[in-house]
Amino acid sequence: MSDSPLNEVTAPLHDMPDKARWEALFRGQIMGTTTQKYFNYVALADQKAQGLIFMNSILIPVALNWIETPAYQVGSIMCIATAVCSIMAALICIYPKRRAGRKPDGTINLLHFGDVGKLKEQEFLDEFLPIYNDLGKLGVTVAKDLHDTARRIIRPKFFWLKLSYIVFFFGNLLAIGGTLYSVWKL
Repeated sequence: MSDSPLNEVTAPLHDMPDKARWEALFRGQIMGTTTQKYFNYVALADQKAQGLIFMNSILIPVALNWIETPAYQVGSIMCIATAVCSIMAALICIYPKRRAGRKPDGTINLLHFGDVGKLKEQEFLDEFLPIYNDLGKLGVTVAKDLHDTARRIIRPKFFWLKLSYIVFFFGNLLAIGGTLYSVWKL
């Protein structure tokens, strides 16, 4: 075996020198930890969005009860509109739009269920097994999956979650201001 780092990475683990084996295991552990961290981000965003949906779904009936009272009518309408908009943004956060099975450059993510699920079993095996059996290619594929997950799943989720919080906060602040103005005016 030559001293090339590429040969050490692509060699079977049991044929590697101890140092190279530990380095490969360490790289795998880092990628696994990062994948778990990304999963936790997705779960956190979904959990926060569900909380916003729950809070807003409580506010709508409460605001509907006050819509008949003239002093609270403006605030109630603003609160209901805010809740509906915040719920919509939270729903989009939970169910983000996925691309049509290919990245903009025409490739697919062989580690993402949405892309894999569109392939026939033999097509998947033909594309995946050469990568799976080459540790260097597998590492690159995992790194690409991490990037794809961050860019196409986590970033949009947090954008819609942030938008839902902003709408919730400022919309209800305006509703409170509208109610106070109506009460003061009457």
